[in-house]
Amino acid sequence: MGQLVLVRHAQASFFGASYDELSPLGREQASALGDHWARHGVAYDRVYVGPRRRHRQTYDLVAAAYRERGLPWPEATDLPDLDEHHGIAIIKHRLGREDLDNDALHPGEIGDGEREHAVRQFFRQFVDIMRDWARGSIVVDGVESWAEFRARTLRALDALCVEPQARVCAFTSGGFVCAATGWLLGLDDDRIVDLSLVLRNTALTE
Repeated sequence: MGQLVLVRHAQASFFGASYDELSPLGREQASALGDHWARHGVAYDRVYVGPRRRHRQTYDLVAAAYRERGLPWPEATDLPDLDEHHGIAIIKHRLGREDLDNDALHPGEIGDGEREHAVRQFFRQFVDIMRDWARGSIVVDGVESWAEFRARTLRALDALCVEPQARVCAFTSGGFVCAATGWLLGLDDDRIVDLSLVLRNTALTE
């Protein structure tokens, strides 16, 4: 029987200059995952990595834990369909913050004292905006729709499951993991959005 394990990337730099970079805590999380797997002899036949820096950085730190012990670890195969949805672009559009560069969520770095308040404020708006987008109420030119994202998720699952007996691991983002899980469990879009609020960094979904 085959096995597919989806790994949500380690903590990214929320409200940093770029979200798509592991934070210091994120680097510790990824290293801890690699150390745990290596100590317990976890092995995979194939490993896939999404296109974001945070996906690759998480993979690299896991791989480093295996190398440090002289253990084999598969070279990663890039799979662009493992990318996260375009929720950040949608949220910035709805909040009128399209002036922010790339995937930044805040105009400049913020201190630790401000971070908790900023994160709570962000997620109070996140759920409503994401649900509106999933229902088709928000459309941004040039940005992948929620329906297109869901279809891409299924394409990626097809690509990951071509070897029925293989043990496969994929490094991706929370939105992808929740959409894939939602398809398997028959969840509606609202429940998939809700699920994304509780999926931890470096969480494993088998």
